[in-house]
Amino acid sequence: MLISGLPYFQRMLLASVLIILLPLIAVAQNDLPPGEKPESDAFSRLDDAGCTKDHSSSDHVIVLSQAVNQVKPSGVTTVDGYDLLKILTDAGCRNQSVLNWHYDPQSSHVEVREVYILRDGERLPVDVALVHDLPAPQSAIYWRDRVKTLQLPRLEVGDGIEIITYRKGFTYALLAQGQGGSAGSTAPDDERYIPPMPGEYFDIVKFTDSAPVLEKRYVLRLPVEKRLHAEVYNGALFSRVTYGDDYTEYSWWGLDLPAQIHEPSQPDASDFAPKVVMATAESWEAKSRWFFDVNRDQFTVTPAIQEKVDQILKDQGLTKSGEEKKAKALLHWVAQNIRYSGQTMGEGEGFTLHSGEMIFDQRSGVCKDIAGMLVTMMRAAGMDSYAAMTMAGSRIDDLPADQFNHCVTALRLEDGSFRMYDPTWVPYNNTVWSMLETEQHYLVGTPEGETLSRIRYSPPEESTLKVRHKGELKKDGTLKGTFHLLGSGALDGRLRRIVSGTPRKDINARGARLLSALSPTVQKIEVKHLSAEDFNKDMWIEIQYEIPRYAQLLAGGLEFQSPALKLVLSDGSLFRAGSTHWAEERQSDLLLYFTQLVDIEESIKVPGGFKLHQKCTPIALDETYGGFNAEMNQKGKLESKITAQVKRRQIPPEGYEGFRKTMVAAQDWAEKTIRLEKEGE
Repeated sequence: MLISGLPYFQRMLLASVLIILLPLIAVAQNDLPPGEKPESDAFSRLDDAGCTKDHSSSDHVIVLSQAVNQVKPSGVTTVDGYDLLKILTDAGCRNQSVLNWHYDPQSSHVEVREVYILRDGERLPVDVALVHDLPAPQSAIYWRDRVKTLQLPRLEVGDGIEIITYRKGFTYALLAQGQGGSAGSTAPDDERYIPPMPGEYFDIVKFTDSAPVLEKRYVLRLPVEKRLHAEVYNGALFSRVTYGDDYTEYSWWGLDLPAQIHEPSQPDASDFAPKVVMATAESWEAKSRWFFDVNRDQFTVTPAIQEKVDQILKDQGLTKSGEEKKAKALLHWVAQNIRYSGQTMGEGEGFTLHSGEMIFDQRSGVCKDIAGMLVTMMRAAGMDSYAAMTMAGSRIDDLPADQFNHCVTALRLEDGSFRMYDPTWVPYNNTVWSMLETEQHYLVGTPEGETLSRIRYSPPEESTLKVRHKGELKKDGTLKGTFHLLGSGALDGRLRRIVSGTPRKDINARGARLLSALSPTVQKIEVKHLSAEDFNKDMWIEIQYEIPRYAQLLAGGLEFQSPALKLVLSDGSLFRAGSTHWAEERQSDLLLYFTQLVDIEESIKVPGGFKLHQKCTPIALDETYGGFNAEMNQKGKLESKITAQVKRRQIPPEGYEGFRKTMVAAQDWAEKTIRLEKEGE
């Protein structure tokens, strides 16, 4: 219409110009130089993402995940998130049919702003008004966590899912995993979202997921006056730093990242997945002082607490004893009497310890509350005690970020060093610090400020299972005798839980169940044991038994297998590393939590005139991460000495082959047939 309104010669001139320009426009839009790709949009990204043959073991692929974090001077952070997924299989259609966003409304806020299904070149909107805001499933910790869910329309293989979100607030490692906040669409005022350390920022960003990630980007915009500590771990990532008038922008991104490895008994993914750790906190000492200050008023000793402490020490005759004995008595009272149950008791659930008075009254809490109860009771006994943070199941990298998921107690000694106590992990365990937590990093909160420290390595000898078996084999194959099990360190706790977890009337049946691995005909069971509440000695269990037809009568001889080793390898609570059939190869670290020594001495009286048919060749394997030694001789009685070792709690892939070799040797020895034959026959 515009052209038709012009004079004839002008219309002809404009038409001529358009005819000349059209090829040029086509060249600009479609004819790129060789090797040049057009600028990507969501649809072209989906096309380039491939299909099942490109990602054979995955039901979906993360095409793009991007988070732009903007930090205010107060530390309040907003995050604009964008995610693009592609469905590859029918299972992916089912698994991605409901989207979830977990969050803690006390610390963060989330909005699901836009969701689209991308199909056949069309962007189909999903009504985000249908988002449901629900209480999150909870167990043991009940902190009002919530989850937002959105049911998607029926998906098809090849569909893309495009998600645009907005978050505001912070997350803290001691909180349940959550991101975002209220059910409304408008974020509340900033004040409630100021982080625990006001003005500071931290994050730990993993760049892999359960599905392949084609591209992941993390952008952080900090006020120009803030300084950032940051480091990349467990692999290589791209990075960039740019500057604006009032901010510094940090960017990290990864391309073509494979799906995260999932193997049995592996550590947390942060130990091996590519990640960035970042923090603005000045130092570990600054974080230590903050943790002390935020909890300084939580350890007031009330008359009721003082009375209980005095009673505990008096009842155990420790009134005039040294600190070490008093501390151990108080530790075990707290461990046995404060149950693990996290109730919502006020603001700051993740980083503020509830008062000793509250926990003493409630007799329940999570790790920080149980640790705080011990701090309070130690102070009532005149000890210089403090709360500390640690990380169970993963390492802490040397940047003052919040890399903690557990709270414990520290007692300052006369020389200024600290002895660590963990009442959460030592119920029914006579140690003061669980052997499952050796080599963990920890940070004590003090007014002076401490640096990051680490629990020492624990050698296998500190967690020994001693098995002493005395048996007698009859001519008809009946075996009767006594097993005596003695556990120290981690194995003390394993044996105590066998007893403490069994009703008294059922203890003989529990012994029969343990020995059923030797034969289903086990009988005449009688179990004796140390009291599970006696923490002054290592735990022991004694089992008397009789097994008809344990040895098989074959061709005039008796054939059977080593009862003691077979017993130990039959129950993971006795020797988990040896009872597991490990895969031949492994890609990630193996986390066993504790080292262990199995020390077996077995003596079996054999029928008169019966001798070993064939001498057993001794075996001695000494690998970097494991060991196995066994020998058997007959000097009247059949005598066996067997040891097996797990030398490190965490075993890297390069040490896995040697470790597995020793465990397979133990399993092979347990299956070895022992044949006795009567002399002269």
